[in-house]
Amino acid sequence: MSTLRAVYQSYLANPDASAFAPDGSLNYITTLATLHKTDVIAKHLAAQQKSLKKKHENVLHAIESDDALCLEVETTIEFLSGGGMYLPGIDDNFLADQLVTFPV
Repeated sequence: MSTLRAVYQSYLANPDASAFAPDGSLNYITTLATLHKTDVIAKHLAAQQKSLKKKHENVLHAIESDDALCLEVETTIEFLSGGGMYLPGIDDNFLADQLVTFPV
């Protein structure tokens, strides 16, 4: 049986919405945004790829139970157009072509 962390790592290598639980959620703590349901999450992640490009991800810490996973991930992204869900409402002029690394 695979751990949820292994499933997540596999998803990062080959993104596929079948890795999501039907009642899963995606939470952005800094903006208080929460997305529910597999199809909504998959559409959101596909749209995010248009505004930012993920360069690197490294799992720093993981807390896992039988049916939940919480990760702290060092993420490096390049902003292409706007701040996406990380920095909504920030003008493109401040973010375009900027490379940042932060924990999420």
